[in-house]
Amino acid sequence: MGEKLQVNPREVRALLFDFGGVLVDLDKERCFRAFDELGIDLRPFIGTYKQSGVLSAFESGQANTHEFCSAIRSTFAKPELTDEMILSAWEQFLMDVPENRLRLLLKAKHHYHLSLLSNTNPVHWALGRERYFRYDGHEVPDFFDEIFLSYELGVEKPSPLIFEKVRDGLPFAPGEVLFLDDSPVNCAAARALGFQAVEVKKDGEWLKFFDESGIFIGE
Repeated sequence: MGEKLQVNPREVRALLFDFGGVLVDLDKERCFRAFDELGIDLRPFIGTYKQSGVLSAFESGQANTHEFCSAIRSTFAKPELTDEMILSAWEQFLMDVPENRLRLLLKAKHHYHLSLLSNTNPVHWALGRERYFRYDGHEVPDFFDEIFLSYELGVEKPSPLIFEKVRDGLPFAPGEVLFLDDSPVNCAAARALGFQAVEVKKDGEWLKFFDESGIFIGE
């Protein structure tokens, strides 16, 4: 971590998790290679923590899945590509949610209200719902009490509006909610609305901030 945790564990009653880079491991290079094989250079559109252009439109709900594929075809002058070819390449962005993170979520849910806040799109969330959060007989509702997805809310992090929507959708004061995200910009935006926030690394190191029973203990 690049900063000292400025969080009061005793005040935390709810946990708000990012999806990509915190729970699910990402592989941008694998995604780039898959699109390279289609004759598409997607690199200029994928940022460190937020997408741009047609990808941002997809993740903010301005474009549905077919419109996303159509925009890819027109943007890159590749009319021969089918939706299936494009979506198969796009799925390569996500790898997996390691089982130790899933076990931690289940333990933490005994102590906290758990929610998810993600800049994502219908394709990637379908993978999460149908593949990554199916574990030991559990499914998405067993891990999260609320789910806040950018493409459903019509706005992406770090916009204050998305955090306002989360604030209004949770039965807790912002100061009782701990937000875990790998983007310093997103964490700063959350703090500006009164949330507690921790910037975490992408390798699952955040697990060390919880004890064996799933209680957040801080550093």
